[in-house]
Amino acid sequence: MTLFDQSEAPAAPSGPLVRVRMTVAYDGSGFHGFAPNAGVATVGGTLGDALAKVLRRPVELTCAGRTDTGVHAWGQVVSFDAPADRADPLTLQRSLNRLCAPAIVVRDVARAPDGFDARRSATGRTYRYTIVNRPVPDPFLAHVAWHVDEPLDLDLLRLGCDPLVGEHDFSAFCRRPKRRDGVEASLVRSVRRAGWTDCGDGVLRFEITANAFCHQMIRSVVGTLVDVGLARKHAGELLGILAGRDRSRASVLAPPQGLCLWAVDYGAPAA
Repeated sequence: MTLFDQSEAPAAPSGPLVRVRMTVAYDGSGFHGFAPNAGVATVGGTLGDALAKVLRRPVELTCAGRTDTGVHAWGQVVSFDAPADRADPLTLQRSLNRLCAPAIVVRDVARAPDGFDARRSATGRTYRYTIVNRPVPDPFLAHVAWHVDEPLDLDLLRLGCDPLVGEHDFSAFCRRPKRRDGVEASLVRSVRRAGWTDCGDGVLRFEITANAFCHQMIRSVVGTLVDVGLARKHAGELLGILAGRDRSRASVLAPPQGLCLWAVDYGAPAA
């Protein structure tokens, strides 16, 4: 059973296939992550069903970042192949938004080179994490931010970011993936930028850019930095936590609703 009526058998492709690239935004509150999963609503499953209805054929989606349950996106990128005669960008965008908006919105559609892959072609990803740091919660931001009622020291938060920049093994901040063919996956990542912004009115935003991220890495980093901002940990401890590669030394995960995949980079990384 899918979200859309599949009573009509998908038509065979007519003509050659072309690679399509889309930029997608979504509110992750009602979805069990991006990856399709039979029996539950996911972003990829819902988008794939809509594309199958519009293109009259099944599609295989590749995304730049497989966001977890409750995580949002503004700049998620997906790629797939579509029949050339049904791949008009404006028609696709309008049709998909009629089926999926407002929870999922296609911001842009474009033809891509044949070898383009939303995940493998990406050279960097930027995520944002939002915190509401006030004594009283904000009902209008509750589904997109973490409410922390104790005052956070912004200077300490920023000091805690310094050890993160550069190439490190982030085992202490990641959920270790299952081994494939007996080989343990590398958790080395290269962080290019990490910092905090005071957006005013008690809203703080953490932004981090890296070549890639491991599972739960950003939420673990944010949870640890919040402990630094509350003076429960020292900023200097971050170096030891990274070097120790022991996840038990990091803090609890920040909740998912504050996290948003903001942008995906393609081409040469910024210097």
